[in-house]
Amino acid sequence: MSSGVADAYTRRSAEYITLFGSMAPVHHADLHLVSTWADGLSGPVIDAGCGPGQWTNHLVSRGHDARGVDLVPAFIVRARKEYPGIRFDVGRLDDLDA
Repeated sequence: MSSGVADAYTRRSAEYITLFGSMAPVHHADLHLVSTWADGLSGPVIDAGCGPGQWTNHLVSRGHDARGVDLVPAFIVRARKEYPGIRFDVGRLDDLDA
């Protein structure tokens, strides 16, 4: 992980998880927009830049075959702990097997 963005998120990962690591702070309009978009999808979904996994979990709860990928190991640790039945990987978009 050599990205400045990844380094910045890594430094503030605990704060990010506390503030944004659940669906509670999501505005209802954003939730509706993403849910409506996702419900039109078919096939596997990759939540690239999944953070602590709440949106990946949301997609899975709506019946999608979704997995999460993020550069920040702390996010993936949290996602795996919070959502153990969902696949989460540390990785870069350029390295995805999709």
